Amino acid sequence: MTLKKILYSILCGFFLVDIIVANDLSTNDRVGWWNFNDTTNVVSSLSGYGIPLELVGTQQVAAGPVEGDFAAKIGAGSYYKLRHQILPNGGGNLVNEYSVQIDFKIESLDVWHCMYQTTVANNNDGDCFINTNGYIGVAATGYSTYAVKADEWYRLIVSVKNGTQYKYYLDGQLLTNGTVQAVDGRFALDSLLLMFADENGEDNSIIVSEIGIWDRALSGQEISNLDGFGHKIPTAPGTQLILVPYLQEPFPNSVYVCWHDTLATTTSVEYGTTESLGQVTTGTSEIIADDYRWNSVKLTDLLPNTEYFYKAISGSGESKIYNFKTLPDSSFKGKLRFLLLSDTHNSDTTMPVKVLTAAKKKIQELYGPNLQDDINVVLHSGDLVMSGSIISQYTDQYFAVMSDISPYVPFMTVTGNHEAENQSYYKYMHYDDVAPFVTYAERFWSFKVANTLIMGLNSNAVTSVGILQTLWLNQILPQAQADSTIDFIFVMSHHFSVTELWGEGITFDGGPKYITNQVYPLFKKYSKVVQHSYGHTHGYERGTIESEDADSYGDFRIICGGGGGGSMDRWGLYVNNDYPSIQITLDDYCFQIIEVDVENKIYESTMYSLGNADKPRDIEVRDHWYRKFNQPAPQTPVTYHPIVDSNKVTFNTSEISGDSLMTVKIQVAEDENFINAVIDTMIDWKDIYGVDENFDPVDLNKDIDLTKLSFESSNFISGSLYYYRVKYRDHNLKWSGWSNVTSFNNVTDVDDNNILLEYALKQNYPNPFNPVTNINFSVAAAGQYVLKVYNVLGQEIKTLMQDFLQPGSYNISFDGSDLASGVYLYQLSGSNKIFTKKMILMK
Repeated sequence: MTLKKILYSILCGFFLVDIIVANDLSTNDRVGWWNFNDTTNVVSSLSGYGIPLELVGTQQVAAGPVEGDFAAKIGAGSYYKLRHQILPNGGGNLVNEYSVQIDFKIESLDVWHCMYQTTVANNNDGDCFINTNGYIGVAATGYSTYAVKADEWYRLIVSVKNGTQYKYYLDGQLLTNGTVQAVDGRFALDSLLLMFADENGEDNSIIVSEIGIWDRALSGQEISNLDGFGHKIPTAPGTQLILVPYLQEPFPNSVYVCWHDTLATTTSVEYGTTESLGQVTTGTSEIIADDYRWNSVKLTDLLPNTEYFYKAISGSGESKIYNFKTLPDSSFKGKLRFLLLSDTHNSDTTMPVKVLTAAKKKIQELYGPNLQDDINVVLHSGDLVMSGSIISQYTDQYFAVMSDISPYVPFMTVTGNHEAENQSYYKYMHYDDVAPFVTYAERFWSFKVANTLIMGLNSNAVTSVGILQTLWLNQILPQAQADSTIDFIFVMSHHFSVTELWGEGITFDGGPKYITNQVYPLFKKYSKVVQHSYGHTHGYERGTIESEDADSYGDFRIICGGGGGGSMDRWGLYVNNDYPSIQITLDDYCFQIIEVDVENKIYESTMYSLGNADKPRDIEVRDHWYRKFNQPAPQTPVTYHPIVDSNKVTFNTSEISGDSLMTVKIQVAEDENFINAVIDTMIDWKDIYGVDENFDPVDLNKDIDLTKLSFESSNFISGSLYYYRVKYRDHNLKWSGWSNVTSFNNVTDVDDNNILLEYALKQNYPNPFNPVTNINFSVAAAGQYVLKVYNVLGQEIKTLMQDFLQPGSYNISFDGSDLASGVYLYQLSGSNKIFTKKMILMK
């Protein structure tokens, strides 16, 4: 297998076939093979595979599908003579059985493109076209109903057995079952096949990276094994994805294996810890709708965190052998990983497939080639299909799209508004073992993986299910909070509380109101709830909700991952609104990977972006966040005297300790108890909202210094005395305590620098302390100043500062590690003034 083929296999491993058979079939018996990678002789064939192509007209070297790969751009009016050397076959005097492979890309759809012509004199119409709408075929065989797009790579294979079949395949899937052609007729081959030739100008420029030809008609399975570039071809209504497994409801000791088949004679799975299998479990099948039959087998008595091999067996035959890994149990101390998706529904599956292909590629790049070894569960927060009432869409838009991952890694989903409450969704999903009530099995559920609890909520049927679901939340959340074996709780639903991409352009009924008014008040009570993931908005958003228990643990994140492939909600498409609880909003296609370090009680999550139509991105990291269970909260910050001028008041506070500063909460009031605050707000390190003329995100808080926040002077009454304090939230979502309180007058005409300063020695903070405290003071005139510590007998203990100071505010740290517990005095002297206060060291 060539390097190109290996790369193709890694990048584009999707397949969609009618029936899967047990054994893979080799397709290395090409009689001709050209890959255009020899830039000194572009038309040369691969060693042992045919003879060089003969160029008629012009060509130029072009970039291939992957880095380091090359292609040829064949000019308009130009073509290749392909001497296939196949002897007549198929019962005629010409070549009637053959297969042609073309890896291609076109640059526009406003002109015709010809793929090949069988008439050696090039005096006839071509025999395979891409028309101006992107459809492939020719009138005699019929055109596809699926359209290709400009600037995207595709693999076309035409499998011909004249008198029996004439089939077009695209990226490993049946594109068109064409009209059967006559033996030795127009579509039989003479000694030459003219690639990209047409006699009347319908052969515009095309880029080709690989051509292959066989002396037989390849089967659907063989073509599926050749893969392609990841596009998914929707199946015709009534066509099923036969014997392609879908894993779900995983546990350390069990898992469900499910698949489609039209025949009901048997349903079983053979499995074992080696490819020899050895064990058999039977299951059941049921009609979901029409003739869609869903086979289900529950494998039990499995070993935790163990790889199993298996194959599905039903009326149409048996699948190939796949493998999966059971979930780890509570003794596991390694790393868990989850792939998060949402809103992958689209009648055009191109973008959902691209997202899935990119996710698979990134997972293999980060962790290794075997998905089952590195991803425990795929979590999907709804909108699997465009319409839950159309049975064929579950295959076309969901099971087929996920089929490159679903036989290896189990899925868990919640229903979106597009599935609604349709019974087809609930028949497909088997969640009896994770649901609190069998009657509502698939509507809400939870399961535990090592130290992590995953919960799925229904945000559609809030009228019929909401009360029962809320009662369940009131039961399970306190139980999980009290469970010492659970460190993190992740929750999925389809709906959000607020969204910036839709803003005021939607009515916040149903799901959003339920999440805001009933679900979030519960989440705020329990510190182990660390993330709520959802979709509905087709884009990406990250925000934070302040918890009632923030002082002891932290807040929880809200993450919209709705950019899974549905039509993107772009900036300006609706009325947008900048919500303070959302810090980052991007109109990007995306997926997320969550990694939980069980032993160290840490989780990290990364969002990978594919960009959008105006700004494509190559699986780019666009966001990253984390939680560390055992990391302490930031130390209490210190406030200094603010700078006051005629336009603004700038508040000066200390740097954060430990982790980086994410949020400052600041209160300003006319009383020291902050009962009636003039300012009471939170300001974050960034506020990504909207895009510029280049479609790059705009950070409304760009270059902000959270330790020097400014507010308009008009917020404060001139000459009035004010007090302010702050507290810090780090990126671990933990809050410090409130700082010391600093007073200031809103007066702007005092000295040359328009800064009002007074002599003040503030109470140390914290107090009592052990063993470090901060002493904050300000001086109004330049001079020599001394700050000393004494015991209650008046004996000097330590000189903390002795220096010439300019007018301003200062902070000195005092470490009493070498002192005994007790009462001490600290004294500031200078400029004929002396200030003394008490502090208590308590060890």
